[in-house]
Amino acid sequence: MSGRRRKANAQQVETKSSRQPYEVDMAASAEEVYKALARLAKAAEAAGDYANAHCTTFNMVRDAITRIIPNDPLSKNYALRGDLSNIFRLRKGRLRICWIASSKMRRVCILFISETLRKEGDASDPYVIFQSLLESGLFDDVIRRFGVRAIPKTPERGKLIH
Repeated sequence: MSGRRRKANAQQVETKSSRQPYEVDMAASAEEVYKALARLAKAAEAAGDYANAHCTTFNMVRDAITRIIPNDPLSKNYALRGDLSNIFRLRKGRLRICWIASSKMRRVCILFISETLRKEGDASDPYVIFQSLLESGLFDDVIRRFGVRAIPKTPERGKLIH
């Protein structure tokens, strides 16, 4: 490799690694779930049960929120499709975390955290629940504040592609 190309590659790597992660906010509903998961994990740890499912779930959520999402929140790998392509989600087993992000503000807002079973079309399907919350207008203020394209109020059910 030529000296010029090596230097250009080194600069690209330096730029990528020196980029600061996005700051993370949470909608009130997501924060409630996060705190509940933390309480359950703390109780299991206090009982000496570090292998408890609550500990595992909380550690996965904490890792996602502190490391995975802030480092690449706008990755197409996380994007939902269709009318909701401006919303992102992370799947880990039963866990679903949905968020919006602003590249201008370099901020992420976690909108939804769920660990319910995924059964397409079922009332307790996390995507059905999340879509209902979106349609209710619960997140309208934060979506506006982040400058994200508005979400249609009456999307066709099942339109949320996961």
